[in-house]
Amino acid sequence: MDLLDLKLENMLEYDPDLKSLKGNPQMLYYRQPTAREYPLDLNKGYDEYIPRGENFLRAFGVVQHHVMHLREPRQLLDQTHFFLNRSTMLKFMGDRTLSEFNFAACRFKGCIYVRSLREDERNFKPKKTRTHPFKARQYVFTSSPGEPPNTDAPVDERKQVYGVFSAKLGDFRLLYSAEVSGVWNKEPLGDLNDPEVLKRCRLATVRLDHTDQSEPRPLWLMQSYLGGIGQIAIAKPNKSGLVCRPIEVVSFAEMLGKCKFNIKNGLKQMHGMLAQISSRLANEDNPEMEIKLKIVGVSILFEDHLQSVDPPGNFDPKFIDFTNQLYVPK
Repeated sequence: MDLLDLKLENMLEYDPDLKSLKGNPQMLYYRQPTAREYPLDLNKGYDEYIPRGENFLRAFGVVQHHVMHLREPRQLLDQTHFFLNRSTMLKFMGDRTLSEFNFAACRFKGCIYVRSLREDERNFKPKKTRTHPFKARQYVFTSSPGEPPNTDAPVDERKQVYGVFSAKLGDFRLLYSAEVSGVWNKEPLGDLNDPEVLKRCRLATVRLDHTDQSEPRPLWLMQSYLGGIGQIAIAKPNKSGLVCRPIEVVSFAEMLGKCKFNIKNGLKQMHGMLAQISSRLANEDNPEMEIKLKIVGVSILFEDHLQSVDPPGNFDPKFIDFTNQLYVPK
């Protein structure tokens, strides 16, 4: 099974000061570090690191914003079966970082929204190794093509750019969000609110490869797949957090060919779980009620009854009002 018709629909930037999203984000462009820049110190500036804390979007924040700013939102809602984010999808595909994962799902105007019950609660300063991926981005992504990085600036984990993606998985149409690190493009892209500009985006990512770690189910490879990334920059830090050797850019297809994990099997597993959720919610349609479920291995376990959604809830009240208005008979 494959993910078909994968398309980047929108790019949005989160402003941590206003706690809101905006379109046409400041895109970051990949640049290869020069020889004299090595070693890249991933511990640099750790004392000034700004963690995400509680300053982050709730489960459906990105897709809600996207829908509410479309010219034809009703058309999208009518065609979409599931609203997700990439983190949830990875767990459906076979993430084994925990022995079990807890989710909740609700149906609203025919669309099913699935969220993790383990909201990101990084209200503490993470240890150094947790900050390394963000520092690595600072070394290789800059605001203009070819511009040297300012690695003296503190890394602010709160500032994120999100992509909104649509795709088809079997008989389901999906809309999901995912963080975007930057692009490979060598020329400035222009207005990212323009669909034609979005088509030219060649999304990029940087991967930290710790050779002493074995990954039978490489999440980073699945992340790249779901984000439509064709090439991956591989940096290999040592135990001191220094990248001494030049970063290598490899094709996603090449890395996938070396991986023992079959992504198609992961997609098949996710489709089966989504089918069970769809069946369980077939006769439900209420944004204030949800069914809780647990994934253990390849099994999905539902609670017996739907429950009221705990505050602050899944949706922005404006989104509920907006969507209800779309379905008022004319």
